[in-house]
Amino acid sequence: MLLPARQMPILLLLLPLILIPVSLVESRATVEQPAGEQLSSFWLRQAQDSLRERLARFKDSITDVRRAKNVVLLMGDGLSLTTLTAARILKGQRSGGRGEEARLAVERFPFAGLTKTYCVDEQTPDSACTATAYLGGVKTQGGTVGQSASGERVDSVIQWAQRAGKATGVVTTTRLTDASPAGAYAHVRRRGEELEIARQLVEEEPGRSLEVILGGGFGKFAGERRDGKDLLAQWRQSNPKGCLSRSLKELRNCSGATGKLLGLFSDNHMSYHLAASKDQPRLSEMAVAAIEKLERKSQESGDGSGYFVFIEGGRIDHGHHETRVGYALDEMLELDAAVEAVLKMIDPRETLVVFTADHSHTLSMAGYAKRGTSILGMDDHQKDLNGVPYSTLNYAIGKWQSLDKEGRRESPSKTLSPTSYTPSYISGRKGVHSGEDVAVFAMGPQSHLFGGIMEQNLLPHLMGYAACLGRGVTLCNRNQDAKPVPL
Repeated sequence: MLLPARQMPILLLLLPLILIPVSLVESRATVEQPAGEQLSSFWLRQAQDSLRERLARFKDSITDVRRAKNVVLLMGDGLSLTTLTAARILKGQRSGGRGEEARLAVERFPFAGLTKTYCVDEQTPDSACTATAYLGGVKTQGGTVGQSASGERVDSVIQWAQRAGKATGVVTTTRLTDASPAGAYAHVRRRGEELEIARQLVEEEPGRSLEVILGGGFGKFAGERRDGKDLLAQWRQSNPKGCLSRSLKELRNCSGATGKLLGLFSDNHMSYHLAASKDQPRLSEMAVAAIEKLERKSQESGDGSGYFVFIEGGRIDHGHHETRVGYALDEMLELDAAVEAVLKMIDPRETLVVFTADHSHTLSMAGYAKRGTSILGMDDHQKDLNGVPYSTLNYAIGKWQSLDKEGRRESPSKTLSPTSYTPSYISGRKGVHSGEDVAVFAMGPQSHLFGGIMEQNLLPHLMGYAACLGRGVTLCNRNQDAKPVPL
């Protein structure tokens, strides 16, 4: 129907108001999750396609026919690139140098890249969905462990290794039921279901077949339970030759045991290294105990099938959440010491070592501090427009803003210490994750495949390729036109 000419100006004025809601609906539709991303098959196919692209890229330039007998995956929870840089400087300054010239152990790795950490529903991820990615090869929604966004079970590379006959282990400084280690063996919709995660570790595969389990969280297996289960008694009954340790001394006493190894060194998370008693083992000591046990188990099998071990420096993340950068950097140096210990024990010709992070944090290293300035302190020559000095390391969001009684920013110099709060720009209940890419370093068989920028869920597929694990393309079947089927 044609409108009278006198009504046309009114329609033209109303037209933008009519179209705006439509455009907003269309805009929202463009950011909704694609239906395929809810399914494991979407991410498994995507990762296998990426793997094939990498193999084609290096086909004529790099020839590496070595198969990884063993795989060591080391992960720093919340380990941002700024944390790596600051920890390197702290390492050098602790040794009496200016700091910037120091080297972390991973700097000896020949290949490095970056991984994209977003999850199906989150631009900035948590440790649950990232664990499902770098251990299971599938991106999922925030808070979910070992399941796709649609609820399908996602088997981890630990399970792939067990199916291949390899001895396996999990080592962490957090609760064993925390999101990152849980990604190796558990399947839950919500990461907070830690009592269920503990049950799965003891009663279900692949948890009950782990040769080495070391970390914190004793309460989740005993005192905190309300279901009548004594998971530690169950573990002892299932592993009559196994050795349970609660301290460094007991861990050392377990070194000669022939059965499996379970260590629970705290009721909750293990203490920060800076605050720990001498009875608590360091991450490097747990890493050594784990590899010794796994090596021995592999040799006992007779076929030299090798091992796969996941080692996490989990409390880097907690130091950042508390915005106590001294704790976070020290925990990173504990992970650095664990890397050093691992490299002394393995043969790089037959062991693939991968070092990465799950997500980043908002720590920044800003200003123009002079060479050799204490990385945990400040250069008083650095001042804001009001002439107030500021520290080199700061957080975007955190508990403490270094304000005077009138709410104005003041110099943090009087209160800064290795264990103090670090200033932040925005007031928050705690420090928060950030969404930028994180680093990955690799050495050993097929380590050249880990260079460049990649999706985080590609990592287990690369490790699977190198060690002939899983049902996708591997070094052992690469000439057989293997199809990217669910792993």
